[in-house]
Amino acid sequence: MRKLPQTKGKIMLNLGCGSQNLKGYLGIDKRDVGQDIIWDLTQGIPFPDNSVDEVYSSHFVEHLTDDESIDLFEEILRVLKKGGTTHHRCPHQTDPTAYFWGHKTFWNEARISSTVRVPTLKTFLVIENQQKGFELFFAFKKL
Repeated sequence: MRKLPQTKGKIMLNLGCGSQNLKGYLGIDKRDVGQDIIWDLTQGIPFPDNSVDEVYSSHFVEHLTDDESIDLFEEILRVLKKGGTTHHRCPHQTDPTAYFWGHKTFWNEARISSTVRVPTLKTFLVIENQQKGFELFFAFKKL
């Protein structure tokens, strides 16, 4: 783990960030490409309960299996503070990019809506769920 950047009192995570470091976010990825934290997110999120203000990922969740996806969202729910949000973008299942090698799950609006019906994720509220071009953008808020 590298020295963590200052986040002005807020902790914001960029999961599966690769080399895409976002200003103000702590990047986490399992391969060392210069991000803040080298960590395999299938092993959980290395932060205490209720300690994170915001979670973001871009083109990461589609690389997880169904079980890994549920585990990840349970972990996000665990680390998020009450009222915290998690924002994600991934290929919409109707776009050919959704079927690239390495993608293990396919995402659409119905999948997002059903996510909050998983018993362990019922304290999430969907605050965004829409297709823009080839991507699906979705967000949850911890109640």
